[in-house]
Amino acid sequence: MRKTTYALSIVLASVTLGCTARNVVTSAPPRIFREVHGLRVRSYQISPVTDDLRRYRAIEIRPLENLMLDQIPESSVAQLNTQIARGLQALKNFDRTTKVDESVNLKGDPIDQSLPDVRADVSQPELILEGQIDDYTPGIPKLRYIEQGNNHAILTVRIRLKDKQSAKVLGEINITVENTRITSNVERMVEKTADEVVSFVERSTTHYNKATEVTADAQ
Repeated sequence: MRKTTYALSIVLASVTLGCTARNVVTSAPPRIFREVHGLRVRSYQISPVTDDLRRYRAIEIRPLENLMLDQIPESSVAQLNTQIARGLQALKNFDRTTKVDESVNLKGDPIDQSLPDVRADVSQPELILEGQIDDYTPGIPKLRYIEQGNNHAILTVRIRLKDKQSAKVLGEINITVENTRITSNVERMVEKTADEVVSFVERSTTHYNKATEVTADAQ
């Protein structure tokens, strides 16, 4: 009886060890992916895009309102606005892109920084991209080491697409990017956020599909 119990214990230990080994092998790739790329994206539609936005061939880009005030570095805010504008100007979806500076001229009109060889057509429907920085934390590097990367750096923005003439909101999305690396790279996190904003605009103005809630991990 004692021998039988001992043999059974060995078998159970082997099975447990085998399952543990398989679990380690199975879970290793995604864990490495998160550690190497270190960026996680979560987004959801606040107001889904239901109109056909393919007819819009012009877009006005407004600086994001900084609700975090001095909690986020000015350089990061500038980088985010600049890279969003550059990304949208590079899209083929629009014939004209206008970047509205934070400053205005004496008449109170926004400064038009669109391409000089493209004239504005007032009869042409125009999109407005605006929004705000809702949340930002750089995390605490020392705690990140202790917690094995769990003290994440986080950046959240809320983006709206509006019709310029009617001021109707055509779509609104919330985007959160987390940097899960132990050594957080805030510039990379800001760059990824800008990329996500540009991708949202490109999707919305390329395909006529009703938007649905999205939750995704991205590199």
